[in-house]
Parts: sequence; structure tokens; C-alpha cells
Amino acid sequence: MRCWPLLVLLAFAGCGSDQTLEYDLEPIPLGRAPLAPGGEALGGLLAKVNTAAGLEPLLIDSAFPFSSLVAAGCPTSAPPGWTYTGSIDLYGWTSQTPARRASFRNVGLFDRCPGPTGDAATQPAGVVGSPLLANFAVDLSLPRSSAVPALMRLWPGFPGTDDQIAQAGFAVLRFEPRGGAVVAKPDGQSSVSLPNTRIVLAACAAPRVFSTSEVQETCATGEVALKASGGDLQLALGTGEGPLILSAAAWARLAARLGMPVDAGATGELFTPFSSTATPARFLTLARLALFQGAADAAWSGACAELARARRIEWVLANQDQGACFQPCDASGGQALTTRSYLEIGGPLALAVVSETSAVIQALNVDMGARPQVDGIIGAAALAGTRLRLDYPSQPSGRVIASCLDSTTRDACLAVPGCPGLSAQGQTHVCFGQPPRGWAPVCN
Repeated sequence: MRCWPLLVLLAFAGCGSDQTLEYDLEPIPLGRAPLAPGGEALGGLLAKVNTAAGLEPLLIDSAFPFSSLVAAGCPTSAPPGWTYTGSIDLYGWTSQTPARRASFRNVGLFDRCPGPTGDAATQPAGVVGSPLLANFAVDLSLPRSSAVPALMRLWPGFPGTDDQIAQAGFAVLRFEPRGGAVVAKPDGQSSVSLPNTRIVLAACAAPRVFSTSEVQETCATGEVALKASGGDLQLALGTGEGPLILSAAAWARLAARLGMPVDAGATGELFTPFSSTATPARFLTLARLALFQGAADAAWSGACAELARARRIEWVLANQDQGACFQPCDASGGQALTTRSYLEIGGPLALAVVSETSAVIQALNVDMGARPQVDGIIGAAALAGTRLRLDYPSQPSGRVIASCLDSTTRDACLAVPGCPGLSAQGQTHVCFGQPPRGWAPVCN
């Protein structure tokens, strides 16, 4: 009998019961759903769960708004049930007789099957959605090769302030959890309010290629957005999906920025847990994507403008010995502005464009209210080559701590901590992976 160290979290689950979350701190190997029918297995993350039919696939999806498990296994001819208090025994994916790695007891579940994921044949028996994941700091390693398993660790939290983590070379992306949908029972007699647990980040899609050896980009005061390249998006982080998924309206905006036809790509079918049937989609690729914080503030200029600013400031620091100066649009009071943390992922990234009325896009925006509309999902395949720590318990807001899995060129993956502005000569900072750099003047 295998002995495994357990860490136990106790939290009130409602309905008069105590929720018990038991898990070890070892890496849990995860399987991958196909990216698309007949595609490589780099899609949604899969563990295994114990059901009456034996060990069945269990989806791990940070974008899914609730957790579910059908005890008899999926698919089933029985009509979807309602909520219940149940348990999930989670097993790793890789071996024929995997060890139990976590037990979630007396947790709120829905008695319904999620849709097949990646292709029609990959049918999970349930899904660990964002409300259950939000109890943890979730550490995910997402390799580029389907021959190497993805790994997940569950922690009670990650230590360190944002500044301390940035000094270690990680990009820290803060987010305000979204959700809040109300799900009604089919007979209309009862309803459940889902918690705010979905991670939504700002993104710059298809920015231009950048190098510190290129000619300096000039930018006058007030031109920070004018000089930006790419298109701004709001994306949910979805570990149960494969490609980058965009609504048709978001793609139309981006295609116009890129000078591409709206009907680019090939037609096909997208399988996600949000729908029991395939979603019509157009498939194409995107050159690159940069992810930023999800919480805006008064100084926020938009993801693409913030990326352009960070690149210009990086260029000045790299060329400081040749007398480079900061551009007026990137400075205030005689000093450079502080840049934002970001994670830039190189492509080609698989992209699926779906209708605004599709189940996946509608589910992302049921809580929209006064918030910006969510344009789609960045799936596990689009995040290949990264290590993400989804630190839900962090306060005052959640944070995604991002890094690149392997040593590679910046075109493939680049995790950039924020660079604080220098206020005086004599000060130095380590930014953009460069040696300590000091104060530089602002261009006239």
C-alpha cells in the first residue's frame, strides 16, 4: 500500500456540510485531449476520476464555471441532474494503475456531463472547474511536446510578494476573478449562484516582432496607443480547452488590424466542455500573443500599448551605452514610466473563431454587467512551453505567476517582470534580463 503525505483544507461548503480537500504536494501527471479532431494531443488537461464504470477522464478546466461528476460515467442517456454534495477522487493520468492524488469530499457538484473535449471521442465523466480550483494555488507545467506529460501541483498558496517574485524573474499578472452567473433548475423551482472564480487577462494579439537591435521607434507625447501593434483582447484562461478561441466579433476587429480577411481559415468543428455537440468554427493560426494583468487601473493604456511601451524602454536600456534616451510618450517628470509584467508566447498558435451565440462565448459573458466583454479563451495548447502558477488565494486579488519552461529564444516564450521607472542618476535596476542599468534622459 502506497503511503502519501496529505495536506487537508477544511472550508464550509454550504448545506450544513464541511468540505474536505485532501491532496499531496507531488506533481500530478495530466493527459492532454486532442487539439482538434485528428489533431495532436496538446489540448485540454485531463486527470482520472473513480466512477461506477471504473477510472474515467476528468477534465481540469480553469474557465469552466462549476464542477461536475456523473457517478455512472459519461456519456449517459439519463437527463442532466441538478446539484448535489459529493466527492471526487482524483488520479494521475499516465499509468494503468495510477495512484490517488487528491480527494475532494462533500463538495458542491452538478450531476451532468461536460461536453466532449478536443474531439467527439474524448468524453470526460466530470470536470474540476474554477470554483474548486480556486481553493488552491495551482502549479501547471505545460510542455510543447505531447510526448511529455503536463504536470499539476496543488498548494495552499505561493509565498513571496509580487516584487520578490518579479526579482526572481517571473511575470506576475494580477486578476480580479469573474463569474457570478445564476444557474436555474430546468423546472424553474430553484437556482444556484456560481462564484467569481474565472481568470480573465488582458492580451495583445499578433504584435509585431521586436528586437533590441532594430532601429529605435520614436513616440511623441500622447502617441503611446498610436504606435502600438496588434489587437487588444480580454481572454479567459482555460486549461480545459486546446486552441485560442475567439468570438467572431473579436476576430473581425483583429483581422482589420492585421489586414486579413474575416473569413480566413478553414471551416471545421470545435469540441469544448461548454456544449454537448460540436461548435462550428474557422481554424487558422496567430503569430504571437502577449498576456497582461486582468485588473485595469487609472494608468492602464491597453495591452498592446503597454507592450509597445515596455519594448521601447527595453530598447533604451539595451542601447544606453550608445547614448539612447527614453521617448516622450514613455516618460513623465523627466523619468521613464514603470512598465507592466507580461508573458509573450510565440506561434504559430492554433486559433478557432466561433459565433457570438455559441455556448462557449455566451458562458464567458453571462456576468458581464459593466465589465469589459470577454473575447474568448486562451487554451492549454496556446500556453504550451510555459509554467503557470494560478495563485487564487493571493490577496488583495489573484495572480498568475508566469515563466517559460525551457531556455529558448524570446520569439518562442518570454516572461517579463515589470520594470520600475528610475527617478534619479545613480539609481540602477535589473530589467528585461539585462545587467544593472541606470538612469537615462528623456529625448527632447
